[in-house]
Amino acid sequence: MSEKIKQTQAMLAKHHRDGKAFAQMMKDTYAGRFNDDFWTIWAERIEPILSSEPVVLDLGTGPGLFLKEVTQRNPKIKAIGIECAEYMLEAAQDLPVNGEIIIADLHDPHLLLADNSVDAVIASVVLHEMHQPIRTLHEMQRCLKPGGIFYVMDWVRAPLKQYLGNSTVAVFEKTTTVTELEDVFIHFIEHNRFSIDDLTFMLESTGFRILEKTPLRDGQMARLVAQKV
Repeated sequence: MSEKIKQTQAMLAKHHRDGKAFAQMMKDTYAGRFNDDFWTIWAERIEPILSSEPVVLDLGTGPGLFLKEVTQRNPKIKAIGIECAEYMLEAAQDLPVNGEIIIADLHDPHLLLADNSVDAVIASVVLHEMHQPIRTLHEMQRCLKPGGIFYVMDWVRAPLKQYLGNSTVAVFEKTTTVTELEDVFIHFIEHNRFSIDDLTFMLESTGFRILEKTPLRDGQMARLVAQKV
């Protein structure tokens, strides 16, 4: 395993603190991310461009629940997850026969996938975790077939007051511990890494055409559907 992957694993472990609990949370909240809206977008934007033997990538696949569901919905799909967090890899159990997880660091991925071999890429709440997503965007541009779809759903920049409205921590109480405060603000900085326009700019600058750009959750999240041109 490369030193770069180890560095990213350490960064994620520090940020998420209790990795097993975070993996369980991702399982518990899966249905909220991959909900009816997601599958409506899937039916409208992705299903029509799938080939007869489609390949779909799930970036930051976590415990791999998307790999299971998408292959249940379409058994012809080869579903590949990209992940490097050890606690997520441990939580990924009972993958489908046509599903697999590749261990790779999305800060600089070099996937053993042929050029123009992937039909669609999903990146659900993953780009905000990264110090920079440019190498991932380059790699997706290489792997995707012309006309392939890149679906992004992620946290985007929002004012602190609005962000803290979702917090269970009493930020301004003197009894709140420094550890709790640091945890809230570390997450705030991370979740506010990019704006919706930043994501649009980076996608367009790496060769994608934006098909949809939709604010979610009062602007705290965003959905972007982009196509390789």
